[in-house]
Amino acid sequence: MRIFVTGGTGFVGSRVVKELQSGGNALLLLSRQPGNARSLPVMPKVDTVQGDLSDIGKWQDEVGQFSPEVAVHLAWEGIPNYDAETSVKNLNYGLSLLTMLAESGCKSVICSGSCWEYGQQTGKVSEDAVLKPSNAFAAAKNALHWLGKELARERGMGFVWTRLFYVYGPGHRKASLIPYIIDCARKGERPELKTPLARNDFVYVEDVARAISAITNGPKKNGVYNIGSGSSTSVQEIVETVRASLGLPYEGKAPEQPASGPTANFWADISRIKTDLGWVPGTGIKEGIQKTIDYYLDAPLKLSEKVRD
Repeated sequence: MRIFVTGGTGFVGSRVVKELQSGGNALLLLSRQPGNARSLPVMPKVDTVQGDLSDIGKWQDEVGQFSPEVAVHLAWEGIPNYDAETSVKNLNYGLSLLTMLAESGCKSVICSGSCWEYGQQTGKVSEDAVLKPSNAFAAAKNALHWLGKELARERGMGFVWTRLFYVYGPGHRKASLIPYIIDCARKGERPELKTPLARNDFVYVEDVARAISAITNGPKKNGVYNIGSGSSTSVQEIVETVRASLGLPYEGKAPEQPASGPTANFWADISRIKTDLGWVPGTGIKEGIQKTIDYYLDAPLKLSEKVRD
């Protein structure tokens, strides 16, 4: 199968590319910078086109010549900037991309959304839950879902929307939660946590890549899928798991949650993707954290210091 991928050199995308390529598919990756594509291992049947989503006209002919059967849209410029201007820009990029793909004869598109589209939920959250996006990023993702679905329907394309929960793993940006906690533990510092008792659904990046690959290669070409671990873990539990993995002593009880504002505690209902595609997450939180720690221990320059004596 011929698959066009945006965001294929990113944290999630690079793993998705590896999964798709191992299945014998031919891939074309959009790369904003030549160096980004060179960071990927050399793989047969994987080519790149240089450009970004702001100048589709400069490279759409190359996509047309490739004639993708399926596209996987993972790119979202500016993260971790979630402001309205950046979000609207990405929404417009996504809609322009879908139009170009339809004109190129693409049969199906898989897009990445966010669990933030659900807003402040509690407990297990299914794909049919009421959506209450609480910031510009989540609103733009939701808008891309609804507008993209209608655009695809009018153009005769399949359209699958995925809602990713809290993805983590080796190579995640240093300022994200788990690398930050690892960095603090290695330096002997206590992390500054605004909501240590909040519970989120942390899902390992390799499991996410397997899920997206299964959707891409699967028979169902329309619908919505949650991609999460199916359970929640508190931020404080992450801290203690990191410390235990590094052989550091127990840090003590987490501070009480401030009275103002509810404590987040929701997780993905993953029964739909299990039933339709047989996908289940394979990496538990302790194993995933250990793999992430091992990555940073093997690459000391990625985090600034070792644990202080």
